[in-house]
Amino acid sequence: MMPRLLAIAGLALTLSTTAQNIHGPRLGGSLATQSAGGLFLNTSNLLPGFVLGYGVELPMHPQFIIMPELLWMTKGAVVRNPAQLTRSKTALRYLELPIMVKISTDAKPGGLFLTIGPSLGYFVAGRSRVWYNNELQSDVKYDLSQSDRRFQFSAAAGMGTDMKRTSFEVRAQTSLTQFSVTLNTQNIVYQFTVGWRIVPKEKPVKKEDEE
Repeated sequence: MMPRLLAIAGLALTLSTTAQNIHGPRLGGSLATQSAGGLFLNTSNLLPGFVLGYGVELPMHPQFIIMPELLWMTKGAVVRNPAQLTRSKTALRYLELPIMVKISTDAKPGGLFLTIGPSLGYFVAGRSRVWYNNELQSDVKYDLSQSDRRFQFSAAAGMGTDMKRTSFEVRAQTSLTQFSVTLNTQNIVYQFTVGWRIVPKEKPVKKEDEE
């Protein structure tokens, strides 16, 4: 299944380099947490991270656009227990392939838009650290050969605004499949990203010679 994911990602990036679609890099920050109940019901503290990737806009209509993206993001959480003087931090690195539907309130740049869609994530690396009384007690990197679930399906929704050359979006994402068969938790990521919109050059219109 991994080769299929890479093939889809490669296809998205290939489309983004064509001269017919708006495309460009995306960069931003994120806050990750874990929950046993869904969005805004997190059972742990927020883990700051960053989002980096590339996206392309495939217009079906001036106000209805399909947006495949290829993103690198951090999932995980921070858990603090002041009574026991302990703190743990789990960082999970994922390669994400969201396929978002973008619905704009205006056909021209400058209006608001809503996004919604599924996302397929692939677990690339992970690290878990534990402190006691501010002293590091353990630092363990995940053994990916022992990971029972490398893929994770998620659902995402967001809103933002776009200009001619840039866009700004706030998005929330929650996993639909568990990270592990032994842990009944969902990975949640809140993100704010800035996108640079590379607009294709308009083809010159040929004027017909007047007879």
